[in-house]
Amino acid sequence: NQNHSWAIQPRAAMRIAATPFLAFKASYSQMTQFIHLLTNSGVGLPIDLWVPATEQVPAETSWQAAAGASASLFNDKWELSVEGYYKEMNGLITFQEGNNFLLGGLQAGSWENTVEAGGNGTAYGVELLLQKKQGRTTGWIGYTLSWNWRQFDRINGGTRFPFKYDRRHDASIVVTHKLSEKVN
Repeated sequence: NQNHSWAIQPRAAMRIAATPFLAFKASYSQMTQFIHLLTNSGVGLPIDLWVPATEQVPAETSWQAAAGASASLFNDKWELSVEGYYKEMNGLITFQEGNNFLLGGLQAGSWENTVEAGGNGTAYGVELLLQKKQGRTTGWIGYTLSWNWRQFDRINGGTRFPFKYDRRHDASIVVTHKLSEKVN
């Protein structure tokens, strides 16, 4: 007897070119994920485990909205963009307080009894990107300021806490230089 799962996952996106050099964009999506990321957030092995959604631990659902603007600069040689996003997640899981991979999390068939299900999460932030698109030297400078929270009724007194992968500040610089027709 096989279990089959399905979900409707609508998505919408729009882009409005206000001028030849300025554009605005917005998007919205609803998602369902039939596998869960189970992380070991305590001291010990830094292992992440993907586990399937089951009757006892249903699928995760989320929705995300984003909006931003981009400007073409210097005859389209450079582009500057800013985008903000907000995401809500439901049906998240984590190990119950006092449990981890070593205390039953990896035993076949028992992982469902060691997790706290029904958690909620929010993630939001803003991304800035300056990109050089033309010439022998191209690349970009990016910066993201973001928050990623989790909340479970029976963990941390029901108070939200930063998720293991919360990266408040993230900066990146990428440079590509074309040395010749065959070498970058």
